[in-house]
Amino acid sequence: MPQPLRKNFYANLSNADSMNFGAYQYRGNAAYAYPDRYNHYDIPRKAEVRKLTPKRKKKAKLNPLKALVSLIFLGLVAYYIVPYNFTKYFEPMILNRFLNRNLEFKAENFVSPTLHYLSNADFNGKRLLVPIRHQKREMVPLVTSTRMFILEEELKNLGARYPQIKPSVYVWDYTQSRNAEINANDTYPSASIIKLPILFEMFRLSESLKKSGHKPIDLSSKLLFDDIHKATGSGTLQYYKTGSYYTIDHLAKIMIQESDNSATNMLLDEIGGMEALNAASRKWGLHSTQMTTWLPDLKGTNTISAKDMATLLYNLDNPKFLNDNSRYAIKQYMSNVHNRTLIQAGLPKEAELLHKTGDIGKMLGDAGIVYAPNGRKYIVVILTERPHNDYSARDYIQQASKIIYRYIIENPNPY
Repeated sequence: MPQPLRKNFYANLSNADSMNFGAYQYRGNAAYAYPDRYNHYDIPRKAEVRKLTPKRKKKAKLNPLKALVSLIFLGLVAYYIVPYNFTKYFEPMILNRFLNRNLEFKAENFVSPTLHYLSNADFNGKRLLVPIRHQKREMVPLVTSTRMFILEEELKNLGARYPQIKPSVYVWDYTQSRNAEINANDTYPSASIIKLPILFEMFRLSESLKKSGHKPIDLSSKLLFDDIHKATGSGTLQYYKTGSYYTIDHLAKIMIQESDNSATNMLLDEIGGMEALNAASRKWGLHSTQMTTWLPDLKGTNTISAKDMATLLYNLDNPKFLNDNSRYAIKQYMSNVHNRTLIQAGLPKEAELLHKTGDIGKMLGDAGIVYAPNGRKYIVVILTERPHNDYSARDYIQQASKIIYRYIIENPNPY
């Protein structure tokens, strides 16, 4: 006969049963293991099973506010800290040092092929090429109030008469802070106009050395003219005997007035080479000004833009950029340039011009500051890309100079 239902199910279990089977497992199998001892009423109910089942831990709910704060923090780290440390420490100290070694596979030929001759930093005697980031420009940028659209239209009509050339023009009027521009931010071959930033950096370096307590660059000090500096093209120094010494003042004078390439190479070497000039251009905010070839640069690999040169000329009167002595010397050089066939040819005789010209086969240009007899003053930069030695580029610059001068003098209002 079936035994009556026992209130305590564990009373039916012997010690051996308890050892061989877990409570839950035994309950599920007891009726089948011992059919003569238990009936179906002895099988535990679902409620009893649930009581013996271990509780699962509840998953923690995601806090939206904490998640948002964490994402913002990680984003800031990824955007600011990681790039800064990579550029500041990893790239110059590890990557470039690694590339400078004589590796078996010559990795530098693929990653940085110009590192052996083009660099802008030095670490432990190793030449490095690292990106330069500056938060503040050292030059004051040109700020304009109005645009001279009528003048731009006249210059475009003039350019239509010379379809074989591509002009770049930038004009800035001191009186009204108005400007006119055509392709002003485009990059053009610099030719000899690159000598202007070289001159500016020479005086800047002289002033900075003086402030730091080091021996400054003195205009009366002399540099050795060696074979490595001799350059063909413009200038007469190339015909002189090497081994002679020339003062920096003389070299700067013939670099600007005669556009002497040999004198330019000597001064460029004195300021630290192309790397130093390129680093200075970045600090000044001149993003299109880049030098990659010692003069003469007949292929036009050195570059500038009309806006860059206008900004450079504008800072000639910036007392925080150049001191009085430097500004005076630079103006003396630029006021006696021998080539007067470009912007100067389009001005009346009584107008004065501080400028520097550039002339190679594919490019002809002029950049300067015009002083009108009535006291008006404006910056004008005209660059042209042309077929090889096409003289129509000279005609365009002369005619454009006439149009700009007439417009500035005859239209004093800002329209």
